[in-house]
Amino acid sequence: MARPTVLERLERLPRRGLTVLALQGISTLVPGGWTNLRSAEDLIKEVIGDDDPALIARIRSRADLLSRARAEGYGRALSLYDAVNRSQHAAGGVRLLANVSAGLPLLKRLADLTPPGDTLQAVDLSLKVAAELLAFTQVNGLPGDSFGAFGAALADYAGEARVRMAALICFDALLPLGDQALQRLDALLGAAGQKDLQRLPSYRQMAGLIPGRGDQAHLSFLRRGVDQWLGWAGGFTAELALTGQSAVRAMESTLGPWQGRLDQFAVFLDAFTDTYAHTGVQAVARRLVERAAAEV
Repeated sequence: MARPTVLERLERLPRRGLTVLALQGISTLVPGGWTNLRSAEDLIKEVIGDDDPALIARIRSRADLLSRARAEGYGRALSLYDAVNRSQHAAGGVRLLANVSAGLPLLKRLADLTPPGDTLQAVDLSLKVAAELLAFTQVNGLPGDSFGAFGAALADYAGEARVRMAALICFDALLPLGDQALQRLDALLGAAGQKDLQRLPSYRQMAGLIPGRGDQAHLSFLRRGVDQWLGWAGGFTAELALTGQSAVRAMESTLGPWQGRLDQFAVFLDAFTDTYAHTGVQAVARRLVERAAAEV
């Protein structure tokens, strides 16, 4: 069976569920918010500012052609986001819940989820940053170690990409590691070893795309990627006044009350949501349509 195109993946995104509720919650902290865009036609109309059916069809055709081309990196970018999601669910040790739309009494029952250690959490965060960097390079046809270009691009993140970064900072740094997480990250990664890396399923799936040979070289790459990301992330966190408590309040507006610890909430979100892949599909689809529109 042929792999679905990027725009087909967009059209298969869920309309509701825990992932959508989580993104709706965290997006209240981000100016401009987030729209759960699931229609390829609507995306094309938004990008080109036109609703001509013939033009939309040509752009869709060109986008699908680019998506299927082996030389292009759109499919590989999506595979990186998928690897992050699979790792999250494996680490959580529970199966994804589907079709939950409102009211979560299960939150109380899941408050005993056991968080990973701080070092492993830091390595997991660094892999997510690496996935973001590598997806950026794949979509833009750049070498995998284009740290400077990635750092510069972060300032232009908007829409679903900006909300994904807010979710990353809140769910994978502030909630599990505390409000000083970004300041602690370098020291935590400095204490990480190859065994920590090997414990994460996403590393085994991403290793072939990470520049360098062997675990030690990959750890070095992860630290360089985080170093590039941290400067921007610190400014972003200060700009939006993000804290663990502000993230919980935002999430409670859509998910319902949480009575456990913040790090347990982070485990819950990892185990039961696909925020990274959901917004990743939307962001890759947008970049693909922008290119297709420019080439038609």
